[in-house]
Amino acid sequence: MKMRRIILGIALIGFLIPTNAQTNTEKAVDLKNQAIELMDNGNIEESLKLLQQAQELDPNNILIPYEIAFAYQLAKDYDKSIEVTKPLLKHKHVFDQVYQLIGNSYDLIGDKDKAIQYYDKGLKKFPNSGKLYLEKGIVLASKEMWNEALDSWEKGIAADPTHSSNYYYASQVLSQTNEKIWGIYYGEIFINLEPNTERTKIISKLIYDTYKACLPIKDNSWHQAFSEKATNISFGSIKNFKLSFETVHTLTMEKGCKDVDPKFTIDNLITIRKQFLTNWNEDRAKYYPNVIFEYHNLLTDNNMFDQYFYWLLKDGSISEFENWKTKNQTAYENFIVWYKENPMAFTDKNKTNRFSYNEK
Repeated sequence: MKMRRIILGIALIGFLIPTNAQTNTEKAVDLKNQAIELMDNGNIEESLKLLQQAQELDPNNILIPYEIAFAYQLAKDYDKSIEVTKPLLKHKHVFDQVYQLIGNSYDLIGDKDKAIQYYDKGLKKFPNSGKLYLEKGIVLASKEMWNEALDSWEKGIAADPTHSSNYYYASQVLSQTNEKIWGIYYGEIFINLEPNTERTKIISKLIYDTYKACLPIKDNSWHQAFSEKATNISFGSIKNFKLSFETVHTLTMEKGCKDVDPKFTIDNLITIRKQFLTNWNEDRAKYYPNVIFEYHNLLTDNNMFDQYFYWLLKDGSISEFENWKTKNQTAYENFIVWYKENPMAFTDKNKTNRFSYNEK
């Protein structure tokens, strides 16, 4: 799979300015903000001039040299960016994006091993940085070290469950493996974290296609290929064994497919998912807390389940979505309003990744 580097937006970390801040400090902040606007508009040269002025006014503000280093990186002067960034690593207010910046610069000059070294140094100091796990994974993927890259992205998911990009890459890798179940679920979480970008369209189609691959129809009946980890065991004995999430999922999905017309459509998939959720809630929800299934329950309680799944899979089968939307325009519009006010909620208790479940 071809990986494309994503230039991440810079989320600035603000430090509180004391109420008795000096005039020079205030001027420096204004100049920095003007410089960022110029940088965003592609005027790197003028941006650097303002940032140099700002640094003279407030030499202790780490955000100013950070922006200088970022400007040099945008200008493709990677050596200069590295030169400016290195002293910041010893700054008392250093933050994870400083390590991200210098690692990216080393990657961009072709020194991938040095880039990984700096991401690892950053992770020692900031072990919950989804950004650093992301960048490390991207570099490893560029070296075609796919297992290591996936490991980094999934560690990022575990450490920082609301950082969308780790899900984006992990879902694409896992959808091509025998653990497609996680390609689907990482993809769904990604779309909920990043619902309106070009990447959203890619993952929407990926989820649809992966569901179709996981629910093949043979001899006029549904079959399953969600996970190689699923143990071949009867559902009746489920409570007498310690089973993996993947096994329990497969058994519950079998019940979800019961009496559903063996034809892959979004409408039939919705029926399967509804029956799955009912059985999951009865048998295993308390043993396998899951942010996705919790959200599916919220959708069900608010009569938004059908609308959500058509929205989730709309780029997988555009014609199905448009036909449904034409007949359900008001319901869809109501869902969009509701969805904005009721996002997927992440807690310490519902972390959802391949390693969040012990054998139950």
